[in-house]
Amino acid sequence: MASLSGRFLAAAAAVVLATPMLHAQEAATPARPRIGLVLAGGGAKGGAHVGVLKVLEELHVPVDCIAGTSMGALVGAGYASGQTAAEIEKFMVGVQWSSVIGNAGRRDLEPIEQKRAGVTYSNELEFGLKGGRIVVPGGIVDTARIDNLLRVYVAGARKESDFDKLPIPFRAVATDMLTSKMVVLDKGDIATAMRASMAIPGAFAPVPLDGKVLADGGMVRNIPVDVARDLCADVVIVSDLIEPDMKPDSLQSAVQLITRSMEVGIIANETAQLATLTDRDVLVNTHMGDISTASFERVPDTVPLGEAAARGMAASLQRYALPEAQYAAWRARVTSSQNVQVRVADVTYKDLGRVNPEYLRTRTTVKPGDTVDANRISEDALRLSALQDFDSVSYELVGDPENSTLQWSPHEKSWGPGFMKFDLGVYASAGGDLAFSLNAQHMRTWINSLGAQWRNEIQLGFENALKTSFYQPLDVAQKWFVEPHVTLQQTMEDIYVSGERLAKYAYGDIGAGADLGANIGRYTQVRLGYSYVDRNLKRDTGSPLLPSTSRDDAGFVVSLTHDSRDKRFSATKGYAAVVEYARSDDSLGGDMNWERGEIALAATIPIGKNLIWTTLAGGTDFDSDLPFDRLFTLGGPGSFPGFELGEVRTSEYATISASYLHKLGDIISLRGQSIYMGLRLQAARIDDTNPLDSYDNKDIYGGSLYLTGSTPVGPLTIGYGKTSIDNWSMWLAIGRPIGHGTAMERGIFR
Repeated sequence: MASLSGRFLAAAAAVVLATPMLHAQEAATPARPRIGLVLAGGGAKGGAHVGVLKVLEELHVPVDCIAGTSMGALVGAGYASGQTAAEIEKFMVGVQWSSVIGNAGRRDLEPIEQKRAGVTYSNELEFGLKGGRIVVPGGIVDTARIDNLLRVYVAGARKESDFDKLPIPFRAVATDMLTSKMVVLDKGDIATAMRASMAIPGAFAPVPLDGKVLADGGMVRNIPVDVARDLCADVVIVSDLIEPDMKPDSLQSAVQLITRSMEVGIIANETAQLATLTDRDVLVNTHMGDISTASFERVPDTVPLGEAAARGMAASLQRYALPEAQYAAWRARVTSSQNVQVRVADVTYKDLGRVNPEYLRTRTTVKPGDTVDANRISEDALRLSALQDFDSVSYELVGDPENSTLQWSPHEKSWGPGFMKFDLGVYASAGGDLAFSLNAQHMRTWINSLGAQWRNEIQLGFENALKTSFYQPLDVAQKWFVEPHVTLQQTMEDIYVSGERLAKYAYGDIGAGADLGANIGRYTQVRLGYSYVDRNLKRDTGSPLLPSTSRDDAGFVVSLTHDSRDKRFSATKGYAAVVEYARSDDSLGGDMNWERGEIALAATIPIGKNLIWTTLAGGTDFDSDLPFDRLFTLGGPGSFPGFELGEVRTSEYATISASYLHKLGDIISLRGQSIYMGLRLQAARIDDTNPLDSYDNKDIYGGSLYLTGSTPVGPLTIGYGKTSIDNWSMWLAIGRPIGHGTAMERGIFR
């Protein structure tokens, strides 16, 4: 025991004697300067910052704090949260920007009724209706997927609300749109800070936070050098993104000049910040060439550009490099995993004013007792954000870190619950068809706790219509529903005989009915309903010998709709199907007895960048002697190119077609807007009892060549078609589909 005590005293004495020597050594070793990394804003160009980070790691240059704006805030937050440059590069390169910004894949998650109700709308524009006035949303891009992406990206760091306590202290810069002042975000949810910093006005909705309305920080401080100095920096390393000088011919249009005026303000605040750099600081200029702020599909190309620019400044950067062992210790200290797994004790919803949280529970998969990671929660967030009720969906894990509560905060659209949509369609052909369709729809959502909707629609042009219906789910999951409806409608239709216009008729309908239906998963809906229509047929032009008449059609209608397409128009993958059966019977209130059944199927098969479209359709009257105004009609680009709209009328038909579409190029790739050159071959069997036509029991073949695709003004098709019986047509169609009412022409297969 005495021996052990002696050893302890001797060791203690040695430490006491050595302490002055250790302090002397520390005093003799000068402290290294604290390095602040400044990452400029620049949208898609910001991927170059990742290349700069890779070179800093190769040179063993540590980073003590980070300040970033917009995409610089995104890259900086990832590094500050403990990720390496390689991890951030994997994330940035792996992001499907067409999904995040263009919402590709969202339609797959929508409920089938939401798909069906919007199938004929050729644009994504939506407005609110409040206090008798139309309200415009805060941004044209749905940010729900961006929000979700950011939360997964920094999942581990979201647990820390003080940005000084992150592995590397961090600041994001935003602009307060109320005061026009810079806001330096230093606490809160780091994902929200990134989102606020990159909220480009007009494109992305601003972020309300602490009484402020925050938008893109580039307007006030695109290169936040002073923010980094205030945070920690003795020395700053600035990663700037350089675009080529503007040329006079690129400033011709009003849009170009407005865009440039915004850039001028950004350049001014950049210049002021860069003027504060000293000889100790390092400026890394990455020249971006033809990569623009919106070129997100080229993010992988930006990383090598940043690497090359940083290596060009290697001599200046190496002044701040650490020995390998010291750098390894620093790297280990600031590295943190974002793969967080938690056990969910409960799932709650807050901040809901209209939407029933019990309905949302039927849309999600994470349940109390599950052990989940950020990716699993993200999948549910995408399911919720696909609902038409929300502009974004956020969440946080609260309470015991080992047994957390998943707290959802779906943000109901501020411009709801009354919504307005507008649409326009134009169709013209060389054969003399010229038609337009102007449509407006009003929808009032969540009238009761089961999610009832009151829908009103008015249409002018080719078809004049006034419609109202009340969609009432019968259960909280909205699987079962009823929908009573009333319609006033007038349609002008040409009557042809062997390819020649014989007359034009006006169909006037006053109708009412009710459907009972079931939504089966996300893709299929079945309806059974009763329908009554008071129809008046009035000859508008043609021989006075042709009749004008009226009658009542009344009976039941059965329909099945399946839709798994990725887009409503110009789909690039997926399937669609419609089956319809209608029976009018005098015992149900009709003046005539007749039956009518139709089926149409379509598939889109991607082959690399190109597509194959196939359709199969057919209809029959079951030998029930259909009245001529209820006959099936074929003709036009939606059903049989080469014929004019509704040129062929028949009581029975079958048709099959296949198109090969070669992709010519992208218009706006992030929005899925591309142009294709298509070649279509088609065959039809007409088993006709229509006395007005000479197509009875004929096999007709046809081919067409056309340009088609989604454009900023809506779907566009221009083409030429010819049939085996010498009919031909040239047409131009823009926007909302125009047709006579077969399953294909109702927009299901456009």
